[in-house]
Amino acid sequence: MILDQLKNPKLTNQSQQWNFVSDQVMGGVSTGKFIVEKVDGIKCYRMTGNVSTKNNGGFIQIRAKLNPEINSNNYSGLYLKVYGNEKNYSLHLRTGLTLAPWQYYSFTFYSSKKWIEIRAPFSEFKKSNFYQPKSILGQKIKSIGLVAGFDDFISDICLGEIGFY
Repeated sequence: MILDQLKNPKLTNQSQQWNFVSDQVMGGVSTGKFIVEKVDGIKCYRMTGNVSTKNNGGFIQIRAKLNPEINSNNYSGLYLKVYGNEKNYSLHLRTGLTLAPWQYYSFTFYSSKKWIEIRAPFSEFKKSNFYQPKSILGQKIKSIGLVAGFDDFISDICLGEIGFY
């Protein structure tokens, strides 16, 4: 299932809006933005910024709600087509059982300086807190985020397509 391939930029195929969020919502100092542009001929969401762990911060992200929510039992995982700056990035998924803002399931990947497809099996997502269920399997996914974070670095990543497989 293709969630977004920028046919209607800044909206998913479910008509849900992508939003930019930074650690400033909790007192951090990371800055950034996301724009729609073409990179090597492919239309993408380009998220750039300065990620800083100062002030207990350390992230920027683009995030979209899923409506309807996606049942993880119906798919094996997520795929995304990205072009990056040779840094690590993460996918963050939230479910009905991730109640606090700091709760999520994450999958970390390396971005190269060419377009690549990343496959993120649900079985490899890690929980962020000890009191969440260990696995996302069997849960309904209510939001998805592409995250630059948890280290001090310059973010520059392009998302050309994302979906479930």
